[in-house]
Amino acid sequence: MSRPFTAFEEERLIQNLQASGRARDALLVEMGCFLGFRVSELLTLRVCDVADAGVVKAELVVARRHLKGGKGERRRSVCSRRAVVPQRIRQSLEGYLRTNMLLPGSYLFQSRKNGNSPISRVQAYRIVVAAAEEVGVVGRIGTHSARKRFIQRIYTLSGHDLIKTQRIVGHRSPLTTARYLETDQADLDALVLAQDATHDSPNSTVASPEAAAL
Repeated sequence: MSRPFTAFEEERLIQNLQASGRARDALLVEMGCFLGFRVSELLTLRVCDVADAGVVKAELVVARRHLKGGKGERRRSVCSRRAVVPQRIRQSLEGYLRTNMLLPGSYLFQSRKNGNSPISRVQAYRIVVAAAEEVGVVGRIGTHSARKRFIQRIYTLSGHDLIKTQRIVGHRSPLTTARYLETDQADLDALVLAQDATHDSPNSTVASPEAAAL
């Protein structure tokens, strides 16, 4: 199971991809980290889904059929997913579309070998893992690391509100969201040790129950 990117890893990975001319791959990672879509959902996006006449839309919508479970027996319980677009992503999309001159029906993350078709999930995984290794990011890294990074960021920004985070990422249950929130062991240890600061000093005088009753 993949782990989330840290803030440092996220920026280092995106910057390295941009600097090396891999704008498509940089955008894939960035949109995963700041919109929280699964990579399978991102790969369904076409230019017309993210921009209208060259103007980036204020929100993106992934149709139900492209979502996890959207084609199965329980598809009626799955709703399309909407996400507002942060200014950072708007700017990245504007630059990407301006540079690549893609037609409205073109896939956003287009394969360079198969005409107008997106890269595969397997290829996306290979791209992310290889790019991460280039900058020294290792250990349980995958395409889902970007979505997990988004979930952790939203959870922090919401003041650790699990219900708001669950609704933003589109999970059916907050228990699913909770499984995405990895906690560093050092943080857990610090909470246990914090008891020392709140515990009465051994030298402090504690009144007996009998004395308190007088």
